[in-house]
Amino acid sequence: MCNDRIWILMTRKLSGEATSTELKELDMLLSPLPEGNNIFTKITGVWNEVPAHDSDFMEATYLAHLERMKDKGVELANNEALVEVEELATEPASDRWFSVGRLSFMVVLMLVMLSGWFLLSSKKSSDKSLFASEKFKEIQTRKGARTKIKLPDGSDVWLNAGSKLNFDKNFEGDTREVYLTGEAYFDVVHNAEKPFIIHTTKINVKVLGTRFNVKAYEGDKTTETSLIKGSVEVFLKSDPNKKYLLKPNQKLVLSNETAIASETIASRAAVNPLQFNPKVAITELSYLHDEKADVESSWTRNILSFEDELFSEVAKKMERWYDVTIVFKNKRWEREYMSGSFEQEDLEQALIALKYSTGFNFKTDGKTVTIY
Repeated sequence: MCNDRIWILMTRKLSGEATSTELKELDMLLSPLPEGNNIFTKITGVWNEVPAHDSDFMEATYLAHLERMKDKGVELANNEALVEVEELATEPASDRWFSVGRLSFMVVLMLVMLSGWFLLSSKKSSDKSLFASEKFKEIQTRKGARTKIKLPDGSDVWLNAGSKLNFDKNFEGDTREVYLTGEAYFDVVHNAEKPFIIHTTKINVKVLGTRFNVKAYEGDKTTETSLIKGSVEVFLKSDPNKKYLLKPNQKLVLSNETAIASETIASRAAVNPLQFNPKVAITELSYLHDEKADVESSWTRNILSFEDELFSEVAKKMERWYDVTIVFKNKRWEREYMSGSFEQEDLEQALIALKYSTGFNFKTDGKTVTIY
């Protein structure tokens, strides 16, 4: 979606995170659009004027822009949800020159300004293909980052690294439906009249209101649903007539391959499956020794955790968490089981800690890590 990409690149440029390639891409996307660079100049001006913690200034700027758009004949309906998106901190706040609150404000302001701009262009050109008429919104989280989203119904979603969420801007109709690629933690507002449904490649998850985690990365061996509170119904797309009902502290694991391997379901610590067949198993959630919080949702607290998992699977988590590529030169290490919990540690510190427990060696070259 071109317009979503413009917002992402503008935000990265303002925050100082944009690469030279991304800056060129932004210029290319803005050049054919009417007054594209003028809009960005205005946004940059507001960014430079915004006091880091002055919420009154932020609100006044936001409302003033709405009034200007109304004077030009463009009014953004209140029910056209401005989805709140916040990129969660992944390093100490003192290391970042901008505040998350300030960035969140700019994201919303850009959305409003660009919405008005494209709507105004639409009125002039009668081009109904612009995003003002698009039904779905798409949020993507890059590797090495995590994002919190507030959906139109007030439900909160935490989107893990390398993930994507699509949803109806207004949740029209009899259901609230979202489409997930990757991993997300949901805190769904209860509405008995309007079920909440998560679609992934392999499963659909239906709830009325609850807290749970869904992991559905492309390329992973399994798709998982972990229930923290409430209840959820899980339907397999390969067998839609079969329904699995989860209770709190349970996890459904579906093999993305022909049959599920026992070590994928129950670790050597012997978590006994509550229900098992060649494709599906229901187990209890995992907990690290002496920790009360579950492993499955620890990433929402900015903690990378794993309990008795194969190094090959841990490597995928680390790739997304640290935005790197991990290559196994010695394949035997892929079959090693590992447990760990990292919060403040950088990539090298995490690898050194794992090295001491297993004995592998590693070297880094830019964003590539070789295990040997």
